[in-house]
Amino acid sequence: MSGSTNTPAEYAEAYASWHEDSPVPASTETRLLVQLESLRGLSLVRRQVQHFLRASLGAGEHADLAPAVEDAIERAVLVIDELTSNALRHGSPPSSLHIGDDDGRWIVIVTDGAPGVAPTPARDRPAGQGGYGLYVIADLTAEHGVHYEPDRKLVWACLVKPS
Repeated sequence: MSGSTNTPAEYAEAYASWHEDSPVPASTETRLLVQLESLRGLSLVRRQVQHFLRASLGAGEHADLAPAVEDAIERAVLVIDELTSNALRHGSPPSSLHIGDDDGRWIVIVTDGAPGVAPTPARDRPAGQGGYGLYVIADLTAEHGVHYEPDRKLVWACLVKPS
């Protein structure tokens, strides 16, 4: 999916991508691990994520970055915010956020204790009623998916790091 106006085929492809069990991409190791407690706590999580992403690019908290780099960080924060809020709204505890810092990409994994609840993008819902976050994730990531284990679900996304 690309752009802000997607075709029915692109929506169908994005919808289907959330219903296939797909393995989590291998990562060298988790560099950031955050336990997700509540929706109220997500503002702190966003700050932690932004600090981590900037640091992974070798930039300090207040360093001036090129606009393209700032845009990539903002897109990554948006994707991570959608994934974490979905885990808290629709999953079951315990929930956590893991971010791996690999060459050229960040691997984001959000876990929750509801393996029986698949990520379900909105279908045939009027605009403005929400439920389109999974389409946003599909649109902004290089890869994404969901993997099920007996006691948890792992929803993941790969984000290309800016050069």
